[in-house]
Amino acid sequence: GGTANNLIVAMKDYLVVFDAPYGELQSRWTIDAAKAKYPGKPIKYLVLTHHHMDHAGGVRTYVAEGATIIVPSQSADYLEKAIKNPHNLFPDALQKNPQPVKVYGVFENMTIRDETGELRVYNTAAGAETAPRVAGAHVDGMLIGHVVNRKIVYVTDLISPRGAAIPRAPETIAVGNTLKEFD
Repeated sequence: GGTANNLIVAMKDYLVVFDAPYGELQSRWTIDAAKAKYPGKPIKYLVLTHHHMDHAGGVRTYVAEGATIIVPSQSADYLEKAIKNPHNLFPDALQKNPQPVKVYGVFENMTIRDETGELRVYNTAAGAETAPRVAGAHVDGMLIGHVVNRKIVYVTDLISPRGAAIPRAPETIAVGNTLKEFD
């Protein structure tokens, strides 16, 4: 919907969703669409590429579903606090159905795998001597996803080609160096 996107990765027994744009309404729509397409598979993980509202505004809806939230380590404390804040004035799904908050911060990379596939999550802010990355490219701490068996890389806000050649910029260099290091 709108200008925001989600990626849904179907594993054998569960789903991984990338980003929770804007708020509860879009998150509810995405969750319902995922459940319709993949019946019986719960959303086990929500990967937030970064903390901006157009990517994380609907995170509480996924927590109400029981999802573990995967975030850049740089924003883990902030997002956990934001999720735990009560929503008394306009109660949302989490306020109505309290669930434990499980936030996992990715410092460098993590892998989620089962017999059907492998999903890698990389933090563009982590650095290495062999492939130095740009700190603060859009935000300090940005996750990108790599669905290995499908050859899909999910990048938000750092690269927006829109049919044209992608110019070299600090953001594109950060993505390229991250992929070189971990792939």
